[in-house]
Amino acid sequence: MADSRYREHLVDVTSLVLADAKSLSKKLGRNDQRTLDEFMSMVRNIEIRISKMQKMITNSNLKKPVDEILPRGEYIRLQADLMILAFQMGLTNICTFMIGPERWDATLMYEGVFDKPVQHHNMTHNQKGNGYKEVQKIDIFHMEQYAYILSRMKEVRESDGSSMLDNSVVTYGAALGDGATHQYFDLPLIVAGKAQGQVKQGRFIRCKSGTLNSNMWLSIAQLMGLEIDSFADSTGLISDMWT
Repeated sequence: MADSRYREHLVDVTSLVLADAKSLSKKLGRNDQRTLDEFMSMVRNIEIRISKMQKMITNSNLKKPVDEILPRGEYIRLQADLMILAFQMGLTNICTFMIGPERWDATLMYEGVFDKPVQHHNMTHNQKGNGYKEVQKIDIFHMEQYAYILSRMKEVRESDGSSMLDNSVVTYGAALGDGATHQYFDLPLIVAGKAQGQVKQGRFIRCKSGTLNSNMWLSIAQLMGLEIDSFADSTGLISDMWT
């Protein structure tokens, strides 16, 4: 009952916000009206998608889930849009999104990839012969979700005409280089965004073998303006990142 009342409260608050936005829109110039309309449309779109997923899990046992219900891609894109909305609203400047723990046996529904739910973890330990091709399908699936995030951030325009992506750093990577052997060195990492012109894109930087992931995080922290000389077990910066 408490959860139900809380949800009703959120709906009431959202309705009030939408009413305020409609009233404010009348006082804005044409360009600002367009910006506000796009923002509120995104809020409404997210609400509809959340409601759709809530209906999907209405009869599920969330404490001991046994059925794979939510389409993985839809869920990831919904979370991505919530993060972008938080950036637009100024609620935060930093977000992290863990797609799944490195060691996770959950069976998931990768819509558009497999006809039935599969276990990603098991696939990473079955790479003999053509076994790697199944893992590759999920890797491509995850890359498509990453590309979705970047495209959405590119669409969001800032007041000076630049995009949200131009002024951001968006990383994508994993804590394991090979799931079958649990190798965790020489990890691939993608860094998108220009960090307000500080990062030159379109390059492949091959770091010296043994370069620590923490060196990258230290580099990104300094790109963001943090005055720190070390992070975790870092040994230096990835100086090639700078323009």
